Amino acid sequence: MKEKEYIVAGYSFVDTHDYKEAKREEETVEYIKAHTDLGDMNKVLKLYHKLVERNTLKTMVGYSFLNELRNNIIAAGVVTQDNLPGIRITKSEKEPRVYDNVLEKEQEQRHLAMIEDFRIKLRNSRIISVFLAVIIIVMIIIAVFSDRSMYSIYENQVIDKYESWQNDLDAREKALDLREQALDKNDQTAQ
Repeated sequence: MKEKEYIVAGYSFVDTHDYKEAKREEETVEYIKAHTDLGDMNKVLKLYHKLVERNTLKTMVGYSFLNELRNNIIAAGVVTQDNLPGIRITKSEKEPRVYDNVLEKEQEQRHLAMIEDFRIKLRNSRIISVFLAVIIIVMIIIAVFSDRSMYSIYENQVIDKYESWQNDLDAREKALDLREQALDKNDQTAQ
């Protein structure tokens, strides 16, 4: 069974999506031709730069228009071919890639597997980093707003013990002073 062909600007398309995209680009090209002075090479140069930079045209219809603009600019001598950016050809995602040999295909698959592995590792490391950052922030908040830490409890116990020793020593010193005074009075009365 023969597949249905869709023709736009001399190009044949089998896929309806590609056909619609080419048809849209053909309308865009016609609009540009109708509303732009293609005789003014400075305007043509600006238009070419803008279309290439934005990657606006993506089908063969658009590429042939860009090539036509490129050839007109070079023929007019506005810029040299070396100073004019090339037309970027974007690969359709539907088209399967054709490999020259099996080794090339295996290398690309290995490369894609490595990329995916690195993406997973990067995602995991970001999750772990965020988790650790949250833990650190929580620890800082606890340290700042906590009035009773482990060290302050021990510090208070040591201070309390020192104060009790100080009070005990003061009491003993007073008792010794009283005894000394009493002995001094007894010595003076005995004389």
